[in-house]
Amino acid sequence: MEPETLPDIDPTAHNRRKFLQRTGGVSLAAMVGMSSGASAQVTEDGEFESDPYSLGVKSGDPLPDSVILWTRLAPNPLEADGAMPDDPFEVNWEVATDEGMSNVVNSGTATAEPDHAHTVHVDADGLQPDTEYYYQFESRGETSPVGRTKTAPESDSAVDEFQFGFASCNRWADGYFTAFRRMAEDELDLIVHLGDYIYEYGINGTETPRNRQLPQEYKKETTDLETYRLRYALYNSDPDMQAAHASAPWLITRDDHEVDNNWAGDVPQDPDKQTMEEFVERRAAAFKAYYEHQPFRMAQKPDGASQKLYRYYEFGDLIDFNVLDTRQYRSDQACDDVFNKVDCEERFEEDRTILGDAQEEWLLGNLAETNNTWNVLANQLPFAKMDLKPGPEEGYRTEQWDGYVPEQRQVKRALEDDANNPVVVTGDFHRNWANNLISAKEGSSEPVGAEFVGTSIAAGGDGADMDEFGRYVVTENDNVEYYNNRRGYVRCTVTPEEWTTEHQVVEYVEEPGAPMRTDATFQIEAGQPGLQPKHPKVLADSVAVGNGKTGTAELTARWLDEGLSGGRLTVSLSDSEVATITDASVVDAFGMAETTVASDGSSVTLRFADLDKNVQSVVAGTDTPLATLDVRGDGTGTTDLEVSVGRMDDEAGSALQTTTEMGVLVVGPPPVGGGDAPRDLDDDGLFEDVNGNGRLDYSDIETLFEHFEDDSVQLNKAAYDFNENGQLDYDDVVTLYDGSN
Repeated sequence: MEPETLPDIDPTAHNRRKFLQRTGGVSLAAMVGMSSGASAQVTEDGEFESDPYSLGVKSGDPLPDSVILWTRLAPNPLEADGAMPDDPFEVNWEVATDEGMSNVVNSGTATAEPDHAHTVHVDADGLQPDTEYYYQFESRGETSPVGRTKTAPESDSAVDEFQFGFASCNRWADGYFTAFRRMAEDELDLIVHLGDYIYEYGINGTETPRNRQLPQEYKKETTDLETYRLRYALYNSDPDMQAAHASAPWLITRDDHEVDNNWAGDVPQDPDKQTMEEFVERRAAAFKAYYEHQPFRMAQKPDGASQKLYRYYEFGDLIDFNVLDTRQYRSDQACDDVFNKVDCEERFEEDRTILGDAQEEWLLGNLAETNNTWNVLANQLPFAKMDLKPGPEEGYRTEQWDGYVPEQRQVKRALEDDANNPVVVTGDFHRNWANNLISAKEGSSEPVGAEFVGTSIAAGGDGADMDEFGRYVVTENDNVEYYNNRRGYVRCTVTPEEWTTEHQVVEYVEEPGAPMRTDATFQIEAGQPGLQPKHPKVLADSVAVGNGKTGTAELTARWLDEGLSGGRLTVSLSDSEVATITDASVVDAFGMAETTVASDGSSVTLRFADLDKNVQSVVAGTDTPLATLDVRGDGTGTTDLEVSVGRMDDEAGSALQTTTEMGVLVVGPPPVGGGDAPRDLDDDGLFEDVNGNGRLDYSDIETLFEHFEDDSVQLNKAAYDFNENGQLDYDDVVTLYDGSN
């Protein structure tokens, strides 16, 4: 294939979403992890020769009349001191009501001091409550990306809805921060980060999924101020993290890896490798770099090795957040810090604390005095009781609240007796969990609240929906309702009547650009503590097939806690001119099955019975395969795969109250960006002519890049997997461009 002669590509000139245009954009080179190799510097006259805002912009800790704005001047973030001279720089800032920054309502000048890594923390005050604002920085003629932020509603004002997301565990070495990109697209009211913002371990960049060469300083563990600053610079240079920071204000707290794995108070992980005095000095350096790189208020500025992170924020009369610090004041982990310790009596000792006296008194006072509809504990480690030992013995992880039982019970009693609709949001575990918080009263099994544990942004790599660990933990803990081991974040929508939690997961992080899906949704009704029961659900797959070709769609069921003895289902196509169903087969687990395809291929009816009782009680959140549908594409376009349930019975023969979720069948591939249908110019199964104009030219690369996240691309992996690695990622855009030259 001989394409037209193409102009030289300028990947920085093309942004793929309006939001990225607003926030300064992210180049194609940044998306796929390439580096320009340019040496950034400041001239002798103090002028910037390259972009000084390489770490983006942030906002945080919103009040009704103010919000903290942050940036750092760092022309080369991976060099010591960001390649900045040892001089102060003035930084101008503006806050406006519009994203074009034309209606400025506040402005001023801050000083970026070398002693603070040329960071600035601006307390932008005089703002209106519950209002969306935009902000921007300028220094010596260079302007930053525009950030979006939002003030809190007045504490006594009525709020109809509040939407926030929470995340944790952004381990750079384990994969891409795609979930942050998806979070940015939500443009939330608030983002809560629950710890492990960085990881202190040394990094060999070429041995990570990012395969990026890093300076030698990154290969050693962070122990001093310079190495901690360099680590924050690496993380904050990530374009997906920058997008999330620029999209909404953040509330942030710390866990262990911002300092040292599993540290407790003045005790490091490995006392044999560092003395307490050495660790306290290390902690002071870690706290300073942490403050420097986050949008904290002055009250959170550390004093040596002390930093007051626990704090209280409320948003109207609807919701408040008790932001906890479960590291700085805790007793050392019980029983040698074992993951699932059996018979650990030490965890019941009355003088053990995870909060410390002052923070405990503060928290209990807040819960006793609150008038908000929903009370949230923004917390680092799982609060709910969790037996992590398979078999009849009970084993508990002593690093989390189960290692501090008296204080765990005391806080749980306060949630039951004093709080209003308590919800705990938690990080740390690198997995999604949904837990009921069971009363601390002797013999009670009643829920007093709920806990949502969010998975990691990247730590742990791609993961899987279910694994053996998740199966036995859910099975052995009646209060644990859900588990998933993918990466992602959690989105919560809160109203005066109901709390809705959506566990958002990506299929992979070891390559960039993964699509996101909602794996599970939970509701809590105000006045009804605990998670609402999950009803069984039948789901149709979303797939793509070529025009005139045949593909398969899967039919699955979820939330079969009571098993499945059989059922009758019908799957219909909403537009039978786009596709037809040609055949169907029920999975072998059901010993008796019958499939009937309509004469025009518009629907299929399935009947099945589990004669050998293969489908017994299934662990919460696990997908159970039911059937496979063969579908043929008859015309370019989309059609819904609609599911209706005639009857489904549990393993005891009782009828199940079942919900459904339809799938989407895409035939084509369909037009990308509203143009003509794409074409496969050389009949290799790949549709290089993305815009369908009959030739390969520069606009095909541009069209694919601009619409990479659209269903027309994401549901047609086979058509656009130009690097042939079995998935869609931004290297497909690069490969298409390389192949066109």
